[in-house]
Amino acid sequence: MIVLIVDLTAESQAETVKIFEAIPPADAEVLDLRFKLASETDFETRLDETDIVVLGPQLGEKGLAIARKISLSHPWIQILMVCSDEAYRHGLFRNAPFVGVRKVFPVSGNPLDFLQELIAIHAEFKREGRAREGRVIAVTQAKGGVGASTIAGALAEVASFSGKRIMLWDLDIETRDLTRSLTSAEEESKLFSAVVSGSKEITRETLSECLVPISDNVSILPPPDTMAESVDLVCHTDGINLTQRILDVGRIGFDYIIVDTTGRIGPSTGTVLRLCDMCILVIDDTVFGLTATDLYLNFVLSLLEEPSRLRFLINGLSGPISTVNQIANELSAGHSLTDENWSLPPIYADTKGATWPGSGSSFFGLAGTKNKEAFQQIAVELKILEPKSFTEPPQRGGILSRILRFR
Repeated sequence: MIVLIVDLTAESQAETVKIFEAIPPADAEVLDLRFKLASETDFETRLDETDIVVLGPQLGEKGLAIARKISLSHPWIQILMVCSDEAYRHGLFRNAPFVGVRKVFPVSGNPLDFLQELIAIHAEFKREGRAREGRVIAVTQAKGGVGASTIAGALAEVASFSGKRIMLWDLDIETRDLTRSLTSAEEESKLFSAVVSGSKEITRETLSECLVPISDNVSILPPPDTMAESVDLVCHTDGINLTQRILDVGRIGFDYIIVDTTGRIGPSTGTVLRLCDMCILVIDDTVFGLTATDLYLNFVLSLLEEPSRLRFLINGLSGPISTVNQIANELSAGHSLTDENWSLPPIYADTKGATWPGSGSSFFGLAGTKNKEAFQQIAVELKILEPKSFTEPPQRGGILSRILRFR
C-alpha cells in the first residue's frame, strides 16, 4: 500500500513517518507499506498513485480542508489524520468524519492502534481487489501413491500459461519427490534450514533466496536439507507461525502458491489447509483409497470449515477410472458434500506423461491431449485461467520442457 504523508515541512513529514516505523517490520512487510512525502502545495500531483493519505499534525485545521478536497476528487483513497494531543483533546476527531477522514490519531498514540487500522484497510483492499494477494492452493492426499506431487507440478505448469507468478512449496520432507523431479536445490535447502532453525527471519528477501527458479515465472521452495529442521517445520507446533509467515510473505510476491502437502497430518499441514483458498484432495478409486479418504475427510473438513473450499480430483494414473458419480456417492453421503466439490474433471492413465520425473518437464508437458484439456478445465475451475484463454503449447513438451533447469 502506498502511503502519502502530507504536512507543512519535510521535518514534520519525517516525524510522522517515524510513527509508522514503530510498527513491527514483519507486519509492515505483509502490508507492503511504501511511503511518499508531500507538502500542502504539491500533494495533489501524487494522489493518483496513492492508497492512503496521512495528514500530519502541523496541518491542524488545514488538514480538514485538505481531507475534503481529497475525498471529493479521489473518493477511493483512505484518509488518516495525526494531530497534536491538544487538538485531539479539543475534539478535532469529531469533525474529521464529515470531511472524509477515516480516523484521527494523537501523536502520542500507540503504534499498534495505527497497525490495527492499516490491517483493516488492507483487508478491505483485498476484498475489493486493490491489494495484491496471492491465492493458496493446497494439494493433499489421504494416502501415498495417488499422484499429489504429479498434480501439483502439472498445475504449476498450467498456471504458468497465465503469465502470473507461481510458487511451488514441497512439504514432502522424506522423499522430496517434487523437488528432486524438477530441480536440484542443495544450496537453497540449506538456506531454508537456517530460516526454520531461526538463524534467519522470513522476509521477502530471504524467501527469495530459498526459492529455486524452474521457469520464467515458476519457483519452488524445497524442504530443509536436514531432518531436524524438516521435523521442526512439519511436526512441531513451532512450525505453525513459520508456515503462516511463509504464506503471508508468499502472497505478496506471488499470484499463486501451490503447496504439495503429501497428505501429512501435522501443525504445518493444518495451517496450510486452514489458510488456503482452495484444497485439492487427490484420490484414486481403489478400496484402500476410498476408505482412507473417508477417514481423512474428517480432518480436512474440520480445518477448511467451509466445504466449498474443497475439490476432489480423481487421478487414474495407475489404471482405469470408475465413474466420478460412483465415487462421489460413496464419499458424499457421510460428509454433506455437494456437486460443487466434484466439479474437477478426472485425470486419465497416461504412459508417456508418467515418465515426467527427471525429464525436464511436468506431467502436463508430456501428457496427451485428453489430459491437457483436463488440466485446462481444472485451471479454469480454480480461477487460474480465464475460459478459452489457454493456448496449446508446442508438441515437444510444454513451456517447462524448454526452460526448466534440471540441475
